[in-house]
Amino acid sequence: MAPDWRQIASEKRDSVLALIPEEWRIPAPPSAEEQRDVTGKYIQQYLDPKEIEITETEATAIVEKTSSGQWTTVEVTKAFCHRSAIAHQLVSQTEAAHT
Repeated sequence: MAPDWRQIASEKRDSVLALIPEEWRIPAPPSAEEQRDVTGKYIQQYLDPKEIEITETEATAIVEKTSSGQWTTVEVTKAFCHRSAIAHQLVSQTEAAHT
């Protein structure tokens, strides 16, 4: 008998979560009902001020700031990766609630 699709989905979510650095994990992601809109102020609560500044800056300004040495490419990359990891956890939590 083949494994239940819910079990496979749960195992896949867990394996992807394991790839997210511990310091970027949300200890108890909110339910879908608690997070109507995960953009703007909502996601900002999980980011530090510099990450918010970087990830909400237009691409041309990011190029200017990295070219001038004001920001490093590493900190820009980490900021976007962190924001993506947070968004993934919030979306995955919502998907898990509907399976």
